[in-house]
Amino acid sequence: MRLLVLSLLCLAACGPSAAIQTGQSGGEAASGGNPPSSTQAQDVSPSGQAGEAGSAGNLLPRGGEQGERGRILSTSGALTLVVETAAGPIEVRLAEIDTPVPELTQAWLADHVVGREIELVYSGLRRDRYERALAHVLMPDATVGEEPAQDAAWLQYRLIDAGLARVMSHADNQAQAALLLPVEAGARQAGRGLWADPAHQVRDPHPDARAQDVGSAQIVEGRVLDAVQLNSGRIYLNFGSDYRTDFTVRIDAADSQAFLDAGLTPAALSGQRIRVRGWVTDENGPMIALDHPARLELLGEDASAARAR
Repeated sequence: MRLLVLSLLCLAACGPSAAIQTGQSGGEAASGGNPPSSTQAQDVSPSGQAGEAGSAGNLLPRGGEQGERGRILSTSGALTLVVETAAGPIEVRLAEIDTPVPELTQAWLADHVVGREIELVYSGLRRDRYERALAHVLMPDATVGEEPAQDAAWLQYRLIDAGLARVMSHADNQAQAALLLPVEAGARQAGRGLWADPAHQVRDPHPDARAQDVGSAQIVEGRVLDAVQLNSGRIYLNFGSDYRTDFTVRIDAADSQAFLDAGLTPAALSGQRIRVRGWVTDENGPMIALDHPARLELLGEDASAARAR
């Protein structure tokens, strides 16, 4: 409960109008598009199971391995912290999230977490090509007023809940996405932070509009008109009648088995409303390539229907 109060204090400090922007290296951005309907059915995880949001005090990373402990010295990027550990300073890139306006997020981190004692939790790949630690961050020294909180505060949760970040998992770092996606949905439906800005809303799959998004990361939501798996094993999800120009999702053969194992088969996805996220490229029209199921969400009543198949 105390950490729920802490989260609310965090939101008050951030302000509901905090907007976000990023590039591919610091995060993956969205701009424009239509906001989700207020009557939209509950979001569900890629497996089709509804997630539980909860407060920062009772929603913590599941599993993972305890990593280094230390004190945050500074920020070196929108989602990168410099942490003093017993073995010396390391850079920590917050795993499984991105931020579409890095200046605001970095400023919030500088104001609210620099100087705190933290503990890292690893749920996937531990180091990126820049030798930054890829971790979830817990703050066991979090306080409400002068009293210590009973549980560690999960930094990724706080940023997403405040609308200062959104979920962007990777094939080698996706273990906590199912927990964080419902938190993002709550922030989006409440219009907090970046979600208050029309420039950062979820996109529709209109090909002309999405062609303007090529070279940026987006969240796109729509109904799959047709889904097919080729003899090569590659899967295509088509959102229009002309695959050569309409928005498409591609799943390469090497990645397709993970989707099939999750029940996200072409037969299950055809005709369904889904939400996908990733980098938009130009390949026979605007396209997003998915390499793991956590970047694909079944939506609303369609999710229940798909689970029954």
